[in-house]
Amino acid sequence: MIADRTWNTRCVVLDPGMAPKYIGGLTRGRTGLVVDSALAGQRDALLAGDLKGAPTLDLKAAPVTVETLRLVGSFIRQHGLQTVVGLGGGSVMDAVKLAALFTADPSLTIFVERHAKRSGLIVLPPVAYPNERPRTVLMPSTVGTGAEVSAVACLDTAVGRRLIASRHLSGDVAVLDAGNLATLSRQLLFEGLLEAFLRVAGTLIGSSSNIFDDDGYSLLSRIVRLGNRVTREDGPELRLKAAHLSTETHTGWALVARDPYGAKHWYVANELAHVTGVRKMTATASVISPIWEEILDGTAAWGDRSRLLKLWSVVTDADPSLDPNPAKGINQLMWRWGIARLDAISEQALKKTTAAALRNWGGGLPMLRGLDGVQVQYVLSKAALEQQILPGPVGELRAVRERG
Repeated sequence: MIADRTWNTRCVVLDPGMAPKYIGGLTRGRTGLVVDSALAGQRDALLAGDLKGAPTLDLKAAPVTVETLRLVGSFIRQHGLQTVVGLGGGSVMDAVKLAALFTADPSLTIFVERHAKRSGLIVLPPVAYPNERPRTVLMPSTVGTGAEVSAVACLDTAVGRRLIASRHLSGDVAVLDAGNLATLSRQLLFEGLLEAFLRVAGTLIGSSSNIFDDDGYSLLSRIVRLGNRVTREDGPELRLKAAHLSTETHTGWALVARDPYGAKHWYVANELAHVTGVRKMTATASVISPIWEEILDGTAAWGDRSRLLKLWSVVTDADPSLDPNPAKGINQLMWRWGIARLDAISEQALKKTTAAALRNWGGGLPMLRGLDGVQVQYVLSKAALEQQILPGPVGELRAVRERG
């Protein structure tokens, strides 16, 4: 899902390693740091700089749960924080965003618990006292999610993973520092670029044309060119560009006035990831080609065929070596970027994913409107049949941490 830009986030782009000397000018009052526990070097640099003496909470990068929010919320209340600095991937930033908002208005916790069974999307009501929400300064250590500027966050509940939306979830300040991206593996860097690419592509395919189409096509072209460049070289400047492009998928013109639920692949991939326990982009890489094949075959409920072909023609202009068939070409691009799919999807996982996708996003809901269980299961079955091929540019497949 994308959200209209109703809440402004100040975006600060810094030279590598400058955040510890700059962050103090972005905070107000009592400030605390919530940081991915794997980022000890970046944490220590911040505490040796402008955040010296600030209370700190180390948080494991994992899907955000109610227990996570209790932990972060207690940290905020215990120290009476007026500003929370979040450093980490999408899950850490989501935890900070949600906890800061729920601390300001505890009734939102009850609202989420009551509505979690109704839909995969929970749109929060107006916040009673928005000025009581601690200021959030978010510093991503990954690319792709754009959590530092987006007005949504993911929360794992007892009944499944839920997407929480509120204009007050956008960070007050987003700080992009290549030094915070240095530890990101190349595999996760490519996954982030694919996530940003498909956020734009999926929404364009699922929306009507408008005056901002060229902005979307331009952004896709830039993402593909950067990704291909990263297969040949890597460095702070390129990583910073990747982070900036990721942010632009939320803050730029490309997705203005689009169908907020246009990227149909996200809803199926989200449930597949939750059922199988894999990373979101591993699940996405498994389903995107089968979904695009369905669009090319004329199944309009998945997306518009002519818009997919137009979009892909822009991509092949940026990279003529890709197959002109979008379903084949996206597989080529993922292979080139070293993005792995699921090795297998069991029959049980297939059925559970189909049921969850329809329960949480289908029926009368707008996300998967027009699609039934047979169509969703068919896509998942095709994904299960596709053979996993060892990716090339990032070397052998290896276990990596959840990226949020």
